[in-house]
Amino acid sequence: MPIIKNYGLRWTRDSVNWGERGRAGTLDGKLATIKSSEIVDFREQIGIYVLYEPGFIPVYTGQAGVGTARLFARLKNHQNDHLRDRWNCFSWFGFRAVTESGELSERQNPEAMTSISYADALSEIEGILIEVLEPRLNKQGARWQQNAKEFVQEPAEAPWDKVDHLIDQVTELQQTIENLSKKIKA
Repeated sequence: MPIIKNYGLRWTRDSVNWGERGRAGTLDGKLATIKSSEIVDFREQIGIYVLYEPGFIPVYTGQAGVGTARLFARLKNHQNDHLRDRWNCFSWFGFRAVTESGELSERQNPEAMTSISYADALSEIEGILIEVLEPRLNKQGARWQQNAKEFVQEPAEAPWDKVDHLIDQVTELQQTIENLSKKIKA
């Protein structure tokens, strides 16, 4: 039984709804194979993730799920830590399956035991490395892709709070310019 249940490749940092002013953000995706699929929030996913700098060059690999730090929390921390200026997109490989109702399953948790053969473990690790590094001489993709489901990023909607804030700043700048113009004319 595979450990990797679903994954997202090269999601962009700027398309994540990071949340603000007490509102929780989201890490939304939908099945890559079905255009009108339900949106799933992967904020609480556990697994492995990779951060890329521009040009899809991997710069950091981490795990989500140990303790209380799930995928979204780990990524959000990287918005402000020593990596903040080093990455613009990420890939993730999740252990929690998506249920029929479009929620993450509760069965897989970081402390749960699993029985996986060494052959299956090797295939999963090799698959992650192939997807992340894209070695040009590997012709096969990840073997677990037959069982795991790829999700594509659902871009965050433009937060209207930010637009309102920008409008306020522009209005403030216009007022400052008008005041300076009056002083210059006087």
